[in-house]
Amino acid sequence: MKDRIAGRFEKARVKQVVSHRKEPLSLVVLYNGEFEMWNTISMSMIKSGSIGEIPIRAAAFIEDSECFAIGADDGIVRIYCIDTFKLKCQVTAHTDFIRYIAVHPVLPYLATASDDTTIKIWDYSQDITLIKTLSGHTHFVMGLDFSSKDNKILYSCSLDHAIIAWNIETGTPIKTLSKATKTGLNAVMAVTDKYIIGAGDDGKIHVWDASAYTLITSVSGHTGPVTSITQTPHGFITAGEDGLVKEWSTKRFRPETVTPATVQRVWSTATTRSGDILAGGDSGIAFIKHAQSRTLYAFTARDKIDGRVILAENTQITQIKLSAPNNPRVVSSLSFLPDRVSISESGRYVSVESDGTVSVYTVLGFLLQISVPGTSLVWTGPESFIVVHAGNLVVYTDFEADRTISVPGVRAVSVEGVSKTEYFIRSAAEESDPVARIISVSQTDTTAVDILDIPGCIGVHKYKSVYALFYPERVDIISADGSVISTLSCKVVSWCTQENLLFIQTGGQVIYSIITLPKQGNLQKAANKMHAIALMGVTGTLLGACGDALWYLIKESGRICMEDIPREVISWQEGILLGEKRPVPEGHLRECIHFLVSLHMLEEAYALADDADEKFELLIQMGRLEEAEELADTEAKCTRMSSLFARAGRVEAALRCAQKGGSPEDEVLLACLAGSSKDISTAAHRAAAAGKNLVALAGAYKAEQFDLCQKILAGTEFAKLFARTHTSSQGTQAQPSTNE
Repeated sequence: MKDRIAGRFEKARVKQVVSHRKEPLSLVVLYNGEFEMWNTISMSMIKSGSIGEIPIRAAAFIEDSECFAIGADDGIVRIYCIDTFKLKCQVTAHTDFIRYIAVHPVLPYLATASDDTTIKIWDYSQDITLIKTLSGHTHFVMGLDFSSKDNKILYSCSLDHAIIAWNIETGTPIKTLSKATKTGLNAVMAVTDKYIIGAGDDGKIHVWDASAYTLITSVSGHTGPVTSITQTPHGFITAGEDGLVKEWSTKRFRPETVTPATVQRVWSTATTRSGDILAGGDSGIAFIKHAQSRTLYAFTARDKIDGRVILAENTQITQIKLSAPNNPRVVSSLSFLPDRVSISESGRYVSVESDGTVSVYTVLGFLLQISVPGTSLVWTGPESFIVVHAGNLVVYTDFEADRTISVPGVRAVSVEGVSKTEYFIRSAAEESDPVARIISVSQTDTTAVDILDIPGCIGVHKYKSVYALFYPERVDIISADGSVISTLSCKVVSWCTQENLLFIQTGGQVIYSIITLPKQGNLQKAANKMHAIALMGVTGTLLGACGDALWYLIKESGRICMEDIPREVISWQEGILLGEKRPVPEGHLRECIHFLVSLHMLEEAYALADDADEKFELLIQMGRLEEAEELADTEAKCTRMSSLFARAGRVEAALRCAQKGGSPEDEVLLACLAGSSKDISTAAHRAAAAGKNLVALAGAYKAEQFDLCQKILAGTEFAKLFARTHTSSQGTQAQPSTNE
């Protein structure tokens, strides 16, 4: 998930980051006594200030006063103007370190928490005035948050293991929540109106009901102390000394995303107006891009006319029958976020993977059948499958563990089915020498047999005796011994297969290619090459092929769409690749001609062509210019033919076409090259008629058509000069005047 790091800036230890709710601003406070204002859009620092070498641990924006507050280890709260960084006021608030500052969402109050075990409520509407001191904790007070549903309630947490809900009007505790943990609590947050979230040194996330103050759950969150909780529109974010930032949804209490912040220990996080995350830690700050919701999918073609699609949109599982794609049915809503889903060939079972566990449910009723440790489930039968666990393959038959298969020299992390006995496995991409390999496994083997090493491969399809290997930028067809038969260069975004057809989403369009296996003794050159054939221009993710339909997912809308597979055309194309003559399918003449042209089979394409324009183009491509000239029935075609003949050095033919074309310039030039005064004269008159005076003048002068020259020059400053030096009556050059 490191690709989510949009920017990282090294600094001294950052103790807290907070974001402005209305402007793209974040405040960063540091252990060395400095504080900085950052633009969260440009990821650039705007201003900085310092209070000397006094650690600053707490900060908050006071938006309605256009100010911000910082709390330091000297016990002083300082309030600055956002624009000028001018100190507006300050107060000695505590006798020990200030750990946290919280601003009331409605009232002009801010609360401060300190190592002196007290919490103080301040009115900042006029300077800063103490309203209440809250006493009740017996250790450092680490975090605060005002309730969003009751303006009188403030929550606090402490290293004394307790969370206290306070009435800020009376200054007395409403409820003490202290049964969840036996270690200190570092952060507390009221999330929506329903939950109070607390976390601390045990790394767990504790969730209470905000109305009943009862503990709902405690779940593992981080491998070290949790240091920060931040609310988001959809849930909350936690960060810890393990260096990780985790995003959680209120629909579930397990992490949805996990991102290494790359700032060593993380002490604080904040969300920007765009939904991105700012993390502050031991070595600086990191901007983390917002994680887009993902849609997982699984596809199975039950028969030639029907199939199933399983979609997992966040925690919701939906089934779509291909016979009724506009009627999706919600199967279940999970309490966790899945990492992968798959569906059995029969369509009866769906597997859901999350956090190293595979659970198999019935599609009808969503009843749990089995839950096993592992990942990357591959169905091998109606109730049988293989998973990857601890680097090995574990075989389950009839939902019972059968045997474990080791893969020598590889710690597998994923597996895909290639055939009934062959599998495509990969090791972790982070390894120094990641492995991608095709292996063979019999029904009784406990050790896999290597077939082919295919480093960098991302997918495999087997058709008869050959393999199609998918790479990010190409597709290879290889034989059983690993030799490459043919290669198709294209970007591979997603793909699916159907027997000898490969459908590939290249980013902006879907193409297909045909695997051809010629009969012995009938090997054709074309059959050893792969050809990309455009099918449709869409950006959806390919799901699979079922019968004569190709199905794809439009992620933006979540719609399942289909495109007809041109089966008759594909059959004809396959025959061409095999060197067989097959009748052209009715209504598809143009597509067949274009396919032949893509193979440079121009003579065959010309034989099929029934359109004069198409024949004209094909004759040109074949270099049969005289025949193409016969079909040049427009000025544009004649001009083009003139250019082609000229390139071939055939001046007379080029002139002949130019005389029928629409370019006086070409006609005059070619007539001059041909050396025919008559043709030059004719071309000059045509150029003059077309208003091409300079071209006409050059041609007329070359042909000694001085009358035409004088006509062209009439009314210009050159007319008299030309008349004195040339005689129009004889068409010969005049004698120079003795007066000159």
